[in-house]
Amino acid sequence: MALTFQIIGYKKSGKTRITTALVRQLSAQQLRVGVLKHDAHASSMDVPGTDTARFSDAGAQAVLLQSANGTFYHQTTPQMPPVSALIAQLPATTDVILLEGFKQADYPKLVLLRPEDCATDFAAYPNIQVFASLTAHPDATLIGVPAICDWFQQHYLTDFNFKETKD
Repeated sequence: MALTFQIIGYKKSGKTRITTALVRQLSAQQLRVGVLKHDAHASSMDVPGTDTARFSDAGAQAVLLQSANGTFYHQTTPQMPPVSALIAQLPATTDVILLEGFKQADYPKLVLLRPEDCATDFAAYPNIQVFASLTAHPDATLIGVPAICDWFQQHYLTDFNFKETKD
């Protein structure tokens, strides 16, 4: 079973920066990392003018593309599957799953605060482990990318046994 951890915060709080830093750190330790990102905006991975965009524009509810770059899946149905269903689609060999967003999901989470945010803004979200910020913030316990990555290493990786999940 993979270690699953969330990074949440409002737009432009640094979620992608922290997620990317953690992916680099974990990959450097030979861990297999899966990332699920939630985007509250109406974004699409289909590039206009491509075949996959044409399929989606024509009304396909799901498009799967296999190429030399990998396999891509785009679902256009309005129902949002539960996070657990998305996690189940990741390879079984995944060691660590990082969720960027999905604020309501009940996995351990780190909250990234922007200068205008307060810790109380996140009171409705479950399983918050720590508040952090990329810059000095009165409600943040962790400040900056290195402190956040070190905290994750010390509080989550050291307690998780990856030997069972390795091939």
